[in-house]
Amino acid sequence: MTRLLISFLSLFGVAMSEPVSDSIVSRDGNVWFASQPSEADLDAWAAAGAKLVINSRTPEETANLRFDMRTAVESRGMRYAELPIGGAYGANPALTPQLTQLLQSADGPVVMHCRSGTRSAHLYAAYLMTQDPSNTHPFDTMGWPGGRDMGMVHALTPDPTD
Repeated sequence: MTRLLISFLSLFGVAMSEPVSDSIVSRDGNVWFASQPSEADLDAWAAAGAKLVINSRTPEETANLRFDMRTAVESRGMRYAELPIGGAYGANPALTPQLTQLLQSADGPVVMHCRSGTRSAHLYAAYLMTQDPSNTHPFDTMGWPGGRDMGMVHALTPDPTD
């Protein structure tokens, strides 16, 4: 029913400003944090105007999904990027400048997701700290309701002297 309503409203040029999706955990402006989406969630994100989906799951985790994530995202008109965190990929500080570039090039809302949203939130927290080094409480700034591991945020934060 929700998809039908969104489709109907879009015929009249009405765009939903927030996705109707159970996977959205939190928002910070045009950046939405989500748990692993279903294809119905991807439909809702696209209908709400999301332009970019950033997957922080590892390729191994993503390969175990019942659908091809990249194809599913791109077939709905959104861009797709992978910034894997965890497993053999660890918490690589090189991901934060990549995230910065992606966010700067986004022409609309961005959805960052992993299994629960937590890895994505930690990467975004590192991004916030690189944008404003005086921000020592990035999770409060972004309103993140989940787990907070500043050790992981620091691991994802590039050394400013490099």
